[in-house]
Amino acid sequence: MLSRVSLSFSLVVASVCSQQVSQVADALLARAGESRAGFELAWHQVDGAERRSYEFLLAHMPQRDFAKVQPALLLENVRLAQTVRTSVPWGAALSDELFHNYVVPYAQANETRESWRPEMVAKFLPLVAGCKTPGEAARKLNETIFDVVNVHYSTKRRRADQSPSESIALGKASCTGLSILLADACRACCVPARMISVRWPHKAGNHTWVEIWDGNAWRFVGADEPDPKGFDRAWFVGDAKKCADADRAHRVWAVSFEETGERFRSGWGPQFWGVDVTSRYSGASQQRADDGLRAQIDRYFAADEKTKAAFSFDVNLDAELKTKQGDRRLRKLVWQSLQAHDQKLLQADHDARRVRAGGKESPFTVKEVGEKPEGGWPLVIAMHGGGGVAKKVNDSQWRHMQVYYKDHSEAGGYLYCALRAPTDDWNGFYTDYFYPVIEKLIRQFVVCSDVNPDRVIAIGYSHGGYGAFVVGPKLPHRFAAVHASAAAPTAGQSLPDGLHSLQFSFMVGGKDTAYGRRERCEKFEEQLQALQRDNPRRYPTKFTLVAGNGHGGLPDRDLLQELVGNRRTSIPKELTWQPSDGTVRCHYWLHVDHPKPGAKISAAITEAGNVHVSSPMPVHLWLDARLVAMQSSLTLLQELQIGGGASAEKGGSVTPLPSLRTLCATMQECGDPNLAATWILSVE
Repeated sequence: MLSRVSLSFSLVVASVCSQQVSQVADALLARAGESRAGFELAWHQVDGAERRSYEFLLAHMPQRDFAKVQPALLLENVRLAQTVRTSVPWGAALSDELFHNYVVPYAQANETRESWRPEMVAKFLPLVAGCKTPGEAARKLNETIFDVVNVHYSTKRRRADQSPSESIALGKASCTGLSILLADACRACCVPARMISVRWPHKAGNHTWVEIWDGNAWRFVGADEPDPKGFDRAWFVGDAKKCADADRAHRVWAVSFEETGERFRSGWGPQFWGVDVTSRYSGASQQRADDGLRAQIDRYFAADEKTKAAFSFDVNLDAELKTKQGDRRLRKLVWQSLQAHDQKLLQADHDARRVRAGGKESPFTVKEVGEKPEGGWPLVIAMHGGGGVAKKVNDSQWRHMQVYYKDHSEAGGYLYCALRAPTDDWNGFYTDYFYPVIEKLIRQFVVCSDVNPDRVIAIGYSHGGYGAFVVGPKLPHRFAAVHASAAAPTAGQSLPDGLHSLQFSFMVGGKDTAYGRRERCEKFEEQLQALQRDNPRRYPTKFTLVAGNGHGGLPDRDLLQELVGNRRTSIPKELTWQPSDGTVRCHYWLHVDHPKPGAKISAAITEAGNVHVSSPMPVHLWLDARLVAMQSSLTLLQELQIGGGASAEKGGSVTPLPSLRTLCATMQECGDPNLAATWILSVE
């Protein structure tokens, strides 16, 4: 029999008293209140994967449990769970999210807290020794364990939510008690499992069953009710379908140990954290299911940061993101939700024809040229001359830019935005404060004016041309095309490497020698030609030298005719990036926390679908099913600099772990449906 025990807990205090806990751990341990000392001593007894699991339990265990549960119980669950994870064939493929929330916890719901894992590991792990998948193991457990421990359904049980030892001692259990027993047995064998609870909307009573993770998706089964045909077959299916139109009190809920932002009340206990999985049982139409998911995504975007960090979506959706089709479907739903959310925040500024970011503000004008194409408007952002002059002069230059470039509706409809520089500084269009401004402007037009984010063009003359020379290399992932006229690259800021996938063009007069404009353009062209020779399929750039012209009168007023038709390359498979400031932290799917100007990062998705990275700093790769095969492991090849110009290469296998929460978080961060990712691979 499984027994409730008082676990012994002895530690060598002297060995840890001098050690410091991290700030994160300190915040978690503070939850223990008067019991902190014991939980802190336990924290010092684990490291690596075990510590991460221990900290997960500290972060999410019910507050009342700190007075009920001894630290040794947490340690026991963490250590045994990790040990079993390394022994079963499917353990390495489980995401930490699944493992922590649905394998490691010491309880399912409100049952008596007890030490059930050691005996279950000893008794039940041998039963699944020949199983290759978690689904196969779960079926085996449901077919055998109830006879092994001699527990079956009875209305004469003492309480609905009995613990395993209570059910075994009595030999009787409710559907809830049986579900707790099966779910715990699954977790003891490293099979992610969770209880499902419903209070029937059409009749009295409630029911509880179990969902297990079969390696690809959540599948349901009645506890002690195995079906010879497998999962997702049970007597309660017809009743569960009737929950489709029920209110929250009568929805189908999956119990979660981790906070989800959603609470529900079961038929046998207090409120619990849960995931609404009604649509999976109700037989609802895809549209109804999508509407329900949209509502959940809406709640995510409206939540504060603490709630977002704990927000949990149905893991079946994570599995859907492993396919290109599933990625497209969910990316569309997330983008629809974010658009609605962002519009509420940005519409007032957009209507006032201003953009604000980083403490700076820029006014703009906008006009429609032609008819809006299918898929949304292309956007032309035109940057004026001037800079380093009186405000009235820059205002005059801005007014001139509002009409400077000729309309070309025959090239297809577009919006023409004349942007005023946020300051009257010499470098008003090319300094650290400007990059958040232009990114915010694009985001504003995309959500408030139905602009296609794949068809944004930047163009500028003189002062504005210098801006184009900088935003092109720094923010190429935001544009379909960039053109600079009567300007020159800025040393240390206009780095040609970043133009590998951008339609970039520049024009200068042969007599425009002030500030070395012609000479600097010619040198930039030489650098680009060298890059093109080494990379024939990359660097689609164009340089025009107008021999007889000086600074003014360049033949560029009709350029929109050829620029408007361009489309952005948002996910090139080969990247080269040299950060040139501390403000711009991303380049397509490369992201860094602390850019180091001058450092060079290269990354590529190989033909075999593997990832090759060379970086002198930690870098985060924002990946998804459009770039890599998410359904199988891939190889990460890292080029390491070892000094003296020498390098070495190391490789390792990694398993993609896409998640809907990652898709939501990255899309909200970048404000762009095509730059968002479903999986972040961090490379140290």
